[in-house]
Amino acid sequence: MSLISEVRPLAVALFSILLGATGQFLFRLGMVEYGRVSVTGIWRQLGSIILTPAIFLGFACFGVSSVLWLVVISRWELSYAYPLVSLGYVIAILYGTFFLHEVLTLPKILGCLLILAGMSVLGLWGQT
Repeated sequence: MSLISEVRPLAVALFSILLGATGQFLFRLGMVEYGRVSVTGIWRQLGSIILTPAIFLGFACFGVSSVLWLVVISRWELSYAYPLVSLGYVIAILYGTFFLHEVLTLPKILGCLLILAGMSVLGLWGQT
């Protein structure tokens, strides 16, 4: 397999993961605007929650992310591709830190480093 054919699925995978994390960020942003809901109360409020602009855009990000992910899993083994989704956790922590002013703690940093180490192992030896 040529390098070009491998770069494209990786770029698509990374963009899909970025869109998924962006969707989570937008969900949080939308819920900060909307307010707190309970597990039982969310069903009554679901229509107005979904119509909150940030939430609506978050669902759009997830939709595009899902379609792009189909491209990735059509080319790579699921056991190789799916662990890459954990990069979304790293991106979400960065969104939280830089845009939502959440505290970046040592456990978050260590967790991100472990995720990146795992991605390195998969990248080097994971694909058959």
